[in-house]
Amino acid sequence: MGETFYESLMRRQAETYTYKGKLIIKAKDVQWHTSPQGRNAIIVDETTGMNAKFFGMLLTEIPPGRQSGLHQHTFEAVAYVLEGKGREIIGDQTIDWEVGDTFYLPPNVPHRHINRDPDKPAKIMQIEAWPIPIFCGISRLDQFEPAGPAPKIED
Repeated sequence: MGETFYESLMRRQAETYTYKGKLIIKAKDVQWHTSPQGRNAIIVDETTGMNAKFFGMLLTEIPPGRQSGLHQHTFEAVAYVLEGKGREIIGDQTIDWEVGDTFYLPPNVPHRHINRDPDKPAKIMQIEAWPIPIFCGISRLDQFEPAGPAPKIED
């Protein structure tokens, strides 16, 4: 006779304590892609082999004078500014950001990233909680507008 349900459950539970994914993604292995959001590099996700269960991580680069696509998603996220200065539209709020700032992106609230520097790209690192909603079948990303030129911003 094969494994009982209890034995199977205990075996599968024990397997969850043994991580089999990548422990490092080398800079030379980061792959950038273009999507309706703009230019991104997914770092922590099952697609890269660094398979975290509760969060994902990506880098977003916003060219000078450009903005990401307006979108919302069912998971929360935080963003840390690595390079540049910009503006964030989060629902009906507007916040300015610069290197070293961290901002929060609540679930189900439309938002976009805007690069305020006309000469240099902005780069942000985002930590997002997409794995669990995907696993539960409740993840959703709504794209309202694609990435494109940013509106003229007065300081």
